[in-house]
Amino acid sequence: MKLFDPRALGAAFRFVLDNPMPVLAAAGLYGVVFAVQSLLTAYAHAYAPGAAPGMILFMVAAFGAFVVGWASLARQALGLPQKGFYGLTLGGDEGRLAWALFLVLLLLSIILMTAGTALSFMIAGLAFTDMDPGMPQPEGYVNLFELMGPGALAISALLVAVFLVFSVWLITRLALTAPATIQERAVRVLSIWPLSRGRSLEIALTTLASLVPGVIVLALFNALSVALFGAGPAIARSAAGEAGMLTINPALYLVISAIYGVGKIALLAAPLIAMLCALYGVYKDEGEIPSE
Repeated sequence: MKLFDPRALGAAFRFVLDNPMPVLAAAGLYGVVFAVQSLLTAYAHAYAPGAAPGMILFMVAAFGAFVVGWASLARQALGLPQKGFYGLTLGGDEGRLAWALFLVLLLLSIILMTAGTALSFMIAGLAFTDMDPGMPQPEGYVNLFELMGPGALAISALLVAVFLVFSVWLITRLALTAPATIQERAVRVLSIWPLSRGRSLEIALTTLASLVPGVIVLALFNALSVALFGAGPAIARSAAGEAGMLTINPALYLVISAIYGVGKIALLAAPLIAMLCALYGVYKDEGEIPSE
């Protein structure tokens, strides 16, 4: 079992440098839509009339822009023919990828929410078991961990750690969905499960390494935005004021949100899909994917 794949990581970073125009095209498309979504989200948190429906509409549009951009970048990383404006098209690949990502999100939500609910009940049970029956009834918010003794705290920490490990394992088992769906021209979700068997740690660590530089740059950009303008694009509600107004000039917030959106694709999504495509190619050579 490998812990890390340096070749896939190198492919991730080289991809952005070797394909600047497709990356910028995908990033620009998403950046514009994300900027409008962020602005409407800020207005919605400021209770501006009509902002909430627009926010929801542009959240869907942002997902669509992400899918279009990711499909283009995946085709480029897999060496497949490109069409449209630097690979940006709207067709079968995009529809299949959108459906595959939706199924992955749905599957993760159902499983992790179920496991998370069970975890919450177990932690609450531990807290109530350690609680002194004679203590006065608390008012308002109650921190369950403050009611626990050392033994219950240790068990709770172990339960949380198990849940986090399980979550990472499940996500990595489904991580090859996007490249497989684009390469095979068919929705691949559970059918790629055998391909990642025994490789969860390798996928997780390589993914983390590919994302760390971009996360650092975007965090610094957001911190600089907050320091200079009092609001950052990472959390749209930071720009919300009162009575439907923002604490920052709307045009300025559009610009910094667009830059942030471009960075999300160029520094995070592009290296990630290139890394996943590289791993997919290696794993596929080592074992066949069963048909649906």
